[in-house]
Amino acid sequence: MDFIRRACISIWAKKGKSFLMLILLFVLCSLVFAGFAIQSATEKSAENARKKLGGEVTLNLNMDKLMKDMEAGKQPKEAPPLKLENIEKVKDLEQVASYQYLVDASAAKVDKNPIKSEKKDGDQDIAVASAGGGGEAKMPDFMLTGTNNTDGIATFKKGTEKIVSGKGLTNKDKGNLAVIEKRFADQNKLKVGDTFKLKELQTDKPIEFTVHGIYTSNQATGSQQFPVDFMEPANKIYVPVDAAIPFTYNGSLTSATYTMTDPQLIDAFKKAASKVSEVDKDFYRWDANDEAYKKMMTPIQNVASFANVIVVITALAGGLILALLVLLSIRERRFEMGVLLSLGENKAKLIGQFLVEVIMIGMIAFSIACITSQPIGQAVTNHMLAKEVQQTKDNEENESPSGAMVTTFGGSADVDKPKGEAIDSVDVTISRQDMIEVGGIGMLVIIIATLLPCLFIIRLQPKMILSKND
Repeated sequence: MDFIRRACISIWAKKGKSFLMLILLFVLCSLVFAGFAIQSATEKSAENARKKLGGEVTLNLNMDKLMKDMEAGKQPKEAPPLKLENIEKVKDLEQVASYQYLVDASAAKVDKNPIKSEKKDGDQDIAVASAGGGGEAKMPDFMLTGTNNTDGIATFKKGTEKIVSGKGLTNKDKGNLAVIEKRFADQNKLKVGDTFKLKELQTDKPIEFTVHGIYTSNQATGSQQFPVDFMEPANKIYVPVDAAIPFTYNGSLTSATYTMTDPQLIDAFKKAASKVSEVDKDFYRWDANDEAYKKMMTPIQNVASFANVIVVITALAGGLILALLVLLSIRERRFEMGVLLSLGENKAKLIGQFLVEVIMIGMIAFSIACITSQPIGQAVTNHMLAKEVQQTKDNEENESPSGAMVTTFGGSADVDKPKGEAIDSVDVTISRQDMIEVGGIGMLVIIIATLLPCLFIIRLQPKMILSKND
């Protein structure tokens, strides 16, 4: 084991070069540590962002694409209807914990009067032109929301609406059932089990409904922007999906929302749903609040991408510099090698000596880097992330908010979805796994960078080395 003892003596005798190599390996380990730590932080941030935004995926019209087509001067095409039979298999996917269908529709009165809208000073009447341009079209009296589960609707979740009599709608409820607002029920003296009729606007066909439940809404009469009866909160009626379809223009669902058993399954669900459903991808999209997720993750993902580049460049550049230092060291120590070889020393042990020297210095550098990399990585990440967040904000200010004005009368717009704010801080930590991976990369770089220059030793003969030295 003399070559190990000689390696220790050489390190101590050549303090300057040993210190220079220590600095190089310390910087190499620190940068690689920072890169791996940022990658780990990005993965944790992605998981937390998905949890914050919730595990819901909604199939609805791709309004962003439609708005961009209109801005580009393209003639908008009529979207094909979203039929229930086209997505029937999606609810049975293993990733789905629950699902929510919504249908926006409207109806006219037959035997029961709607709550009248209270007009205020300055309010103007709204006239709806008919399709043929001759006169005014029929104004609906009620707003219908078709659903398979009232408890899953945002207003019921938040408590702004709640059942006070009878029952809400569930997946088991089919046919002409209705959940009506208490003010409308009181005005028309309706209770659970009573019947009333609504009329389709296109055919004037009256359809009878049975009161299944009564709910209250904390939205006051006259709180709507325009004084129209059917937009009054008290005139909103919840019915099963199959009962709402006849009152729509083309028999289309407005949206279908699926709640995942785990938010991390969203990507897998999207792929599976695209395969089992039959929807026009030019008009509809599977949206997991992707815009908010992109807004949250873009800065940290940019930092992570840059960190990955730094890791690769550092490993390559560090390896080359280290190989150069080893090569220079070998050339300066030709006389030492010649003497050892003439005394019968094995060439493999000579190579082992150089390898042990670099590995011992590398172990010291790695130990120091394990202690200092966390604060260094945190400081570097904070600085880079702050720049990326500011850049993202500047880009958002310069972009036009296309699609911001899109909404629906039925309240099925995704205004209740969590809003994403760009992630502007992360906790950088060095895990045991990071230490193992960085240690492995460092050892690989050291071995390659040391062995390549040591190939110079294999072809040397003692007599040639000593004669050249003379």
